[in-house]
Amino acid sequence: MTALLADSVQDIAVIDTALRLAVPRRAPLLLVAVLPAHAHSSVTAEADTYAARVVMGRVLPRVRRAGLDHIPVVHRVAPRGTRLRAAGAVLDVAARHLSSVLVAAARGPAGLDAHVLTEASALRCGPFVHSVAPTAWNPFASTRCGPGSTGRPTASGPAS
Repeated sequence: MTALLADSVQDIAVIDTALRLAVPRRAPLLLVAVLPAHAHSSVTAEADTYAARVVMGRVLPRVRRAGLDHIPVVHRVAPRGTRLRAAGAVLDVAARHLSSVLVAAARGPAGLDAHVLTEASALRCGPFVHSVAPTAWNPFASTRCGPGSTGRPTASGPAS
């Protein structure tokens, strides 16, 4: 089972769907953090590591709570390539780890949405691609800003 994480709001929906599919099977989860292409070669491995930690940091608590084994992988998109080539590279990562299902968001960066991945998978006889619908952003249930608040933020500091 592979979850494609693209540093977006959709990552939580992707990981929740991947966990829902993997937990009953006790299948290990391949977490692929896709980083965007950089035009300059001055990007260091440290910058990639930091970016990958940010992406993985959002989803790892959910994976650990589920008690699944996981393999974190970082994949940088090639700077000059077609959408199908970028999708094919992600499918290659999944194939190297013998993953039969790839969970991806319906909308993704750099042409790595579920639709392009499905097309590339069909051309390569690759893994099944499970599409996750976009989620709407919902504000927090509580809008209180402080004790006794009416829901509106108040000015802080000394009273005049």
